[in-house]
Parts: sequence; structure tokens; C-alpha cells
Amino acid sequence: MHVHITSSITFFHTLTVCICITGERLSPDIEMLMNGYDIYGCSGNTDVVFEFMLTYARRIRSDKEWTKILKNNPEKPFLCFITPSDIAFVQVLMMNGMGVWDQARRMKEDPTCTSAEKKELPVFTKGEGLKRESGRTVWDKGGLNYYYTAEKNWRKAYGDKDEFSDMCNKWEEWEPEKKGRKDPVRTLWIEAEENDRIEEASGDEWWERERMACDDVNDRPPEFYWKSSVRKGKSDDKEDEDVNDNE
Repeated sequence: MHVHITSSITFFHTLTVCICITGERLSPDIEMLMNGYDIYGCSGNTDVVFEFMLTYARRIRSDKEWTKILKNNPEKPFLCFITPSDIAFVQVLMMNGMGVWDQARRMKEDPTCTSAEKKELPVFTKGEGLKRESGRTVWDKGGLNYYYTAEKNWRKAYGDKDEFSDMCNKWEEWEPEKKGRKDPVRTLWIEAEENDRIEEASGDEWWERERMACDDVNDRPPEFYWKSSVRKGKSDDKEDEDVNDNE
């Protein structure tokens, strides 16, 4: 899915609802996440990235859709089906609305605690200083700058085979505190001899099938390889040897 920030009002509303109903507090590292994966991969602090992916970025689709996508694309992690533009848009959406959502949550918990507070406004979509014109984005320059910077940094991670492979392998090894949360987006592993017998999904319309493909800017999925220590169903004495399934 490629999200264009200037034409995403419906998606904005839908994802806002999805994020709000999680009941989770917004990530305090959302500004740092704009910088992409490398800073977390090198520091070993990948929990932040994977919690963001699992709790927020995954909600660009329903769990039912994720299950279907991964079932029809065995041995590919769900990260292959989230694009840099998806990640950037979810991040800018959270940055834009976190103050409003936190205030709404506090009011729900205690309606009297915020009676004297000034009403929180979105950071990037206040509309201040913008002339309303048909077809013009409601995002200000700060929001557009955040979005395109985040997209550029995450596109770098997806375009670097080693970096993206590192992210995929560490995602596969990572488990949240409540392991069941990851179930809808777990990689489907199959026996090697069954690889040639995977049947394509039947009864889908063409628009449903095309949503299963990674819709990156070049219309091709990012490349990655599994480490032998991560890949299931394979026995290999050399656990440090990388197994490249995409070449």
C-alpha cells in the first residue's frame, strides 16, 4: 500500500480510529522513529521498532487481511507488505494527534481532571495560515517535512538488502511480552518439499489479489535473506551462514 499524504483524508480518519481503539499509550520515541531502522539495529534497541510495527503500523490492514496475505505468501515476513510510505504516514499521524488523543484518554478516565485545560489541537493539521482550496492538502509544511523525511529514511532501510534482512531476521526472533499479539502477523513456515505445492487463493477479485503485493515505488518487493538460525524447518550446522531465499 502506498499512501500519498496529500490525498489521504479517508485513510487518515480510518487509521485514527484504529489507533485510538488500541488503548495503548503512544510511543514516546515516535520522533526518533523518523530516522529509520539503522539507529535501532546498530544499538540493539529494536524493541522500539517492533512494538511500533506490531501495535500501530500493522493497523493499516485488519488482522483478517494480514492472516490471508501471509497464508498466501509463506516464508515472507509481514514487513515485506508494509511500505516506507505506510510507516511514515502512521508516524506523522501519531505525531499530529498524540496530544489530542492523550487528552481524550484522560477525560475518559476522569472527566473532571481536564475541565480547566486548554483544548489540545493537532500539531500539523490546525489549518492556521492556510487558505482552504479544493484539492489542497490540510497538512502544513512541518507535517509534510516530517512525512517525507521519515519516508526517505525508511526507504533507505528497505532498499538496503543487508539492513532489511537484519530487520526481518530480528523481527522473526523477537517476541512481545504477550506473545499472542504477534499471531496475526507471524511468518508462515512450511516444509521445503511443500514449496512447489502452494496453491494460489481462489475466488479473490483482482483488486484483492493486488493488495497482497508489496506496492513499493518500483513495484517490486524489498529483498532480504533469512539467517539459518532463524529459518524454521532447516537443519544447518553452520548457524552463522546466511541463507538467501530470494536469489
